[in-house]
Amino acid sequence: PPSIRNHTIALPDGTTHRYHLRGLSNTNDIDQWTTFCSSIFSYKPNPPPPSYFARHFHNDPKKDAALVRVLVYCPTSTGSGSVDCDEEEKKNGEIVASVRIFRRTLSLGTCGDNCGGVSSVIEAGGIGEVCTSPNHQRRGLSKILLKDALSIMQSTMTCSFLHASPDFRTVYSKVGCYESVVSHWSVTSVYLNQLTTIDLNSDWILRRAEFPKDTTQLHALHQKYSEEKFITVT
Repeated sequence: PPSIRNHTIALPDGTTHRYHLRGLSNTNDIDQWTTFCSSIFSYKPNPPPPSYFARHFHNDPKKDAALVRVLVYCPTSTGSGSVDCDEEEKKNGEIVASVRIFRRTLSLGTCGDNCGGVSSVIEAGGIGEVCTSPNHQRRGLSKILLKDALSIMQSTMTCSFLHASPDFRTVYSKVGCYESVVSHWSVTSVYLNQLTTIDLNSDWILRRAEFPKDTTQLHALHQKYSEEKFITVT
């Protein structure tokens, strides 16, 4: 079903607040959004700057500004009796909540000799950068955005997935019917000063990757040893 664009939230104190839901559309939007995300995660020991979120967006080969879903606050319309937000507020209002949909391809590995060993892939969506301004929390804004994101993914993608801390699993399970599984990770120490060491008595050389020089070879390597053998996100 199409997403509801305008939302009126009634608070226990009797006040009502209006918000408009939309996707990003231009450079100014993206700049405001990256600054917003950075401010929300500023509590971290090493807070990511706006440039981190900008790189995360612009370096994504499947980026789509319209898939960055935001709620903007409409203070002028709030309390005015109008059910709609002012047009200027819709375009340039303060971003107070965000959810980003990542468009990805999910490789299911090769299908075996029965179909010629062709790798099977499906369109998938990931959810990330879920955040709400402290001044607008506990109003159900993330829930509104998650339902909007799920509606978009259900109409254009085969499946969706996300990584979340245990604290948020219940939220995603209720809103999106996600099933939680535990991810197991291994951590290996890498000493950068050893990456440039060349052993003249060996047939192997360990070095840092060089981009874009090594991109084609690394892509082929990933396809052969990851995408054809495992369930892989690309």
